Amino acid sequence: MTRELDQKQAFQTHCLAQMGVTSWLSAPSGVAGTVFYAPQPWAMDQAFEPNAVPTASRVAPTQGFESGLPEPVAKPVAPEEKEQSVAYLREQLNAGPEIIVEDLQPIEELAVDIDVPVHVAPLTSSITHIELRAYALANQLLIVSEVPVSFSQQEDIDRLAVKMGQALLKTPIEEWTSRGLSWPGALRNPHFLTRQDWLLGALESFIIGLTSTFTGTPKVVLAGDNIATLFDELPAECELKAFPVARIVSLPELFRIPELRKDAWQIMQRALF
Repeated sequence: MTRELDQKQAFQTHCLAQMGVTSWLSAPSGVAGTVFYAPQPWAMDQAFEPNAVPTASRVAPTQGFESGLPEPVAKPVAPEEKEQSVAYLREQLNAGPEIIVEDLQPIEELAVDIDVPVHVAPLTSSITHIELRAYALANQLLIVSEVPVSFSQQEDIDRLAVKMGQALLKTPIEEWTSRGLSWPGALRNPHFLTRQDWLLGALESFIIGLTSTFTGTPKVVLAGDNIATLFDELPAECELKAFPVARIVSLPELFRIPELRKDAWQIMQRALF
């Protein structure tokens, strides 16, 4: 019986033959046939013409349904190569036991704790938290004051800072900006509490950023004991050390206790002018 299979059925027959299925239906006598299929089942560029020998010329009819691929041909090995391979194996087997044992030893990686020295700047003061409010007035005067963490009289302190600037500079304040600094702020890592050098670096950057647009040498007023202490802890080569500085009580204290304003006024006059 001869039946021509299409390409899809021929490929399915080949796949079944690879799985060991060589007969689909039971019959009283064997069914002889040959399955032919394309040597490359995937689509190929029509411009490419492979030099392949037709399958029909390479496959002889066999009993049942079998693959149309040719049987693999074993590559002949020269006797000289066989002798060299056998001699190499004998040399390895006859090698000293210490070589074999050394080659078979597993590679072990031991976990070792490595101590990395971390430079921690010594604490020169106990200040680890600070809340600041700074006012840059007329590109000449900078007032940096401590404020409580929860402060509800911010507008009153702003007006007090502007009035102080007008009295010191003897001119109306038409341009001024206000910024805040909170340390450590949103940082929750306790490691930051021991790094006072980072706090000093933040303070230095904060003041330099506000005075970068000033004309001439900025005049600085430090209002509060903690901000004055931190200012003294800045490195001697810091450019802020060259600014004229006046040290007074914080602005919230001046707002609540007007009697302190006279002393603060005298201190600012002597230090800045």
